[in-house]
Amino acid sequence: MKANLRRVVTALAGLLLAGTAAAVLGSNYLSESISAQATRQDTPLPAVHFAPLNAELPTSSVVFPAGKGSEIANAYCLMCHSAGMVLRQPALTVDEWQTEIRKMQSAFGAPIPADQVDPLACYLGGINGRKSDSKPSTVDNQGS
Repeated sequence: MKANLRRVVTALAGLLLAGTAAAVLGSNYLSESISAQATRQDTPLPAVHFAPLNAELPTSSVVFPAGKGSEIANAYCLMCHSAGMVLRQPALTVDEWQTEIRKMQSAFGAPIPADQVDPLACYLGGINGRKSDSKPSTVDNQGS
């Protein structure tokens, strides 16, 4: 019985010692009292003022090659891309261009009207495309 009592007393003493050590060490990390923290948190935050920023985006006079659908590409693609950037993409089928255009709409918020997706994909497939029976492209890690 004395052995069990001694183990219980030793365990409680160990817990008491560990709690005291935690309190002493913790005071180094929590130098501010709880009441001081509450007072500081009740203090209103300073006002933040935003100023407009004028940014000049690069301009280019290069447009897409003439053709049925070039006006759609010039109106919507040039908002974010240069014509050269689009024309240097790997050749895609019309279906792949449709997928890319829909991705631009959903992921990036491109304001291309739904009824303009097919004509734009046909145009881009015509100027920078490949036949649908050839091997898949490597755009977005598709194909080999």
